[in-house]
Amino acid sequence: MKRRNAMCHQIAVTSFAISACLLVNTAQAATRLPKSPWQSHASLKSSQVSPIYQQQWRQSDYQYCPILAIANDSSVNVKTAQSRAANFSGGFAVAYDLKNYKGKPLRSAYGIANAGTMSKRDLYEGWAYHKNYADGSYVTLGREGNNPQGKMLAYLVLNNGCFYNIWSQLSSEHLQKMIAQLRYVN
Repeated sequence: MKRRNAMCHQIAVTSFAISACLLVNTAQAATRLPKSPWQSHASLKSSQVSPIYQQQWRQSDYQYCPILAIANDSSVNVKTAQSRAANFSGGFAVAYDLKNYKGKPLRSAYGIANAGTMSKRDLYEGWAYHKNYADGSYVTLGREGNNPQGKMLAYLVLNNGCFYNIWSQLSSEHLQKMIAQLRYVN
C-alpha cells in the first residue's frame, strides 16, 4: 500500500512539474510574439485619415469594432489614389481607386473592410502566410480564391474577434506594407 501511495505521489508530482513547464514555455512563447502595428503605434486622429472611414463606421452594424485605417500621409498610399465608400454587407469598407494604373483606371486597387466578428478557428487556413501578434491578433494572407491571378487578400482578426479584409491588387508586398501601416483611429 505504501509503495502504491508513493507511486501515485510520484506520478502527481511529475504531472505537476510537466504542467508547470508547459505553462512557462507557453507564456515565454507568447512574450516572444511581435507587437501588432496597431498596438505598437499611437492611434491616428480622425483628421489623419480619409473622412470616409468615420462615415462608413457610423453606418455600420459593427460599431463595437474599432476603425483600422492607413494614414493619409502613409507611404503605402498611392499619391493619386481616391478613397471612397465600398459596399460591404453590414460592415464598413473604404476602397482606394487609381485613375491611371498601367495606362488604365483601377477600381478598388486596395482597401480595408470590417466584416463583423469571427473566431480565429473559423478563419480560412489554406494560405501559407500566417502571423500571430502579442495582443492576440492574427493575420493570414494569400490570393483571393487561391487564384494565381486573384488580388492579394488578408484576413485579420483582432483579439476581440473583430474581423477585417484587407486587399491589394498592386502586389503582395503592397498588402504586407498596408498591414504594417494599419492604425486604430480615435
